[in-house]
Amino acid sequence: MELLENSASPKRTKKVNLKKEIGKYLKKWPWFLLSLALFYTTARIYLRYTQPQYSSKTSLKLRESKGNSSTLSDLKNLGMGVSGDNELQGETTIIVSKPILAAVAKNLNLEVSFFSLGTIKEVELYQDSPLSAKIISIDQPELFSSATYTINPVGKNSYKIEGSNTEYRFGSRAKFPFGVVVINAEGGALAYPIKVVFRSVNAAVASMEGSINVTLPENKGLLMEVFMVGPVPKKSEDILNELSRQYIIDGVNDKNQEANNTRDFINERLAVITDDLSGIEGEKERFKQTNQITNLEAQGSMALSKADENTKIILSQSMQLDLINSVLSASASEQLLPSGMGLSSGAESNIAEYNKLLLTRNRVLKQATGENPAVIEMNKQISAIKNLLRKNLIESRETLELQIAQANAQLNLAKGNISKYPTQEKMFRSIDRQQTLKEQLYLYLLQKREENAITLAVTAPKAKVVNPAYTIGIVKPNKDQIMYGALAVGFLLPLIFFIGWETLDTKVHTKQQILSEIPEASVIAEIPVNVLENDMVHPNDFSVFAESFRILGSNLKYLLKAKNVINGGVILVTSSIKGEGKTTISMNTALTLAGKSKVIIVGADIRNPQIHRFVKGKNIGLTDYLVSDKTNADSYIINSLVNENLDVLFSGQIAPNPNDLLDMQKFDDLIIDLKSKYDFVVLDSAPVMLVSDTLHLVENSDVVLYVVKSDFTEKEMIDFAAGFQRENGIKNMAFVLNSVKPENTRYGKKYGYGYYSYTHDEKPVWWKRFV
Repeated sequence: MELLENSASPKRTKKVNLKKEIGKYLKKWPWFLLSLALFYTTARIYLRYTQPQYSSKTSLKLRESKGNSSTLSDLKNLGMGVSGDNELQGETTIIVSKPILAAVAKNLNLEVSFFSLGTIKEVELYQDSPLSAKIISIDQPELFSSATYTINPVGKNSYKIEGSNTEYRFGSRAKFPFGVVVINAEGGALAYPIKVVFRSVNAAVASMEGSINVTLPENKGLLMEVFMVGPVPKKSEDILNELSRQYIIDGVNDKNQEANNTRDFINERLAVITDDLSGIEGEKERFKQTNQITNLEAQGSMALSKADENTKIILSQSMQLDLINSVLSASASEQLLPSGMGLSSGAESNIAEYNKLLLTRNRVLKQATGENPAVIEMNKQISAIKNLLRKNLIESRETLELQIAQANAQLNLAKGNISKYPTQEKMFRSIDRQQTLKEQLYLYLLQKREENAITLAVTAPKAKVVNPAYTIGIVKPNKDQIMYGALAVGFLLPLIFFIGWETLDTKVHTKQQILSEIPEASVIAEIPVNVLENDMVHPNDFSVFAESFRILGSNLKYLLKAKNVINGGVILVTSSIKGEGKTTISMNTALTLAGKSKVIIVGADIRNPQIHRFVKGKNIGLTDYLVSDKTNADSYIINSLVNENLDVLFSGQIAPNPNDLLDMQKFDDLIIDLKSKYDFVVLDSAPVMLVSDTLHLVENSDVVLYVVKSDFTEKEMIDFAAGFQRENGIKNMAFVLNSVKPENTRYGKKYGYGYYSYTHDEKPVWWKRFV
């Protein structure tokens, strides 16, 4: 293999002959036709017995969220809605969530399904089912997934399940292996067996999850489309409608749950705030009772008014008191008393009368003495009035002093209250502030409770069903797609197989493969597979096998003539490895040339001689001559007895040093001698890749025939042959393609050399026509 790698010629760019490549696969048309027929038939059978799958659809329009309501008047925003793409994407997951699907499965009783029994396929019975069933209880819910039974009718009112002898009555509870169920007959007695499948809720949910798909159409706002694929259109529509209903109910329940939680929280807070507010009001009441306060601000104003009033009273009464004291002092002597000083009316009248009498007496005294009876009488009157005046003034002074004392007491009380009001006001304001805060919180919670009550009353859903569920049509199986796909696969499968087979095939099959590796190579003959028993060509043989050798002989003569070799041409036949048919080619080439020329074939393959397979005789020949003392090899040459013009020089005894023997001058002299006696000398040599014996023979050869066996020789050997030719400077080297099948030639099975057709040799059996 190392020799092969070292001798390999550089890779050349190969030109692809498209017509030839297509023609190569067109010869395999029966396989393509068979594959197409097989896949077409399979597709027809599949479409015939496959349960159609229908696509159903419903559309929902989601409400847009406008924020929370802040006042009781904004009632339209109390409903549920979505806002933003992220929340909208979340709704596509919520609508197919397991709790909602579980509610759908329970409401539609999807835990039980009935099927009609068929030879190949089973059809689910939905509305047309003669039976209905319900699972009452399951023995081990955590372990149960599904169970399938065949219901066989027994009479009109009873049934049995397949594999059990227990008889059950329709409408009564039946103990099945997984639990308790009730099966009812709808519209009369059951007339034929029916298959029933019981599922757990989780199994029913899992089945729906795999068949429901939710999409958000672009540029359609908050529209959501829900698709379901199933074998029963009506069932799919019912599931989608129930799914929409449960989704809306779930949204309302979520809203109500939030509102209920809010209501409970508000009520709890209201109870706490009410207790706190009641405590604050009681504290405020006790503070007012303790401090005798009705209205702190009004009472403060009243205290200030009273203080001002009492101050004025004290000032006024003090002036009156001073005036009275002045009058009393003046009344101690007989002199006129001041009048009009704001004294009481009685005192003013007494003073006026006193002053009048005093003036009168003084006028009388100017004319009379003091002992005048009139004077004496007036003195008595003056004294009486004066006593009466003093008595009134003293009483008035006492009254004023009492009033002044009372006014001072009221003033002091007002001043005391005024000094206490700031502290009371501070404490009162603290209590009042707490009360105001609690009242505001109380009123706020009352408002929110009303708003929450309205939210509970508003049942606007967060989604509206735009299109109730309807069936679009069949989506599985796609008839056209399956038929075209089956035909495509039927065509591509054999094509891929043959391409793969050819890609993995490392053998040489055709002349074109040799030329594609070595474009300048000369392939002078294509020797077909010999279908006859004899491997030798005979003079009157007109088979394709014989004709191919006649062409080989003609081409050889042309090559020798091009080299100016007229007589004694030496033809070396070799190959890469053993088993490629060198000896067969050598023998038949020699027989073909021996028709009109004198030819000798020399067994130059000393290591593995094969000529004796064609020519009988003792194995004495070349090696015996080379090791002998004889200078003439005529005694070792015999006639082939096959053709009188063909002589044979066997290889002789197997020698331990064949390379040394062939490298002897005696061998060169032998070749020169044979060239002088024979028209053609054919050398049957050893493979050049395995041993080096043949390298010396090249120097003595006029033409080198390099044998390549179809379906046997590796493609790498062609590169080796090119390297062998290049490294040894061989100019007249030609290839012979041996054992070629008819279909690997340019003529096909009908090709012929001359007038003889390959079909005369053999009529292949019918199955070989597809190979």
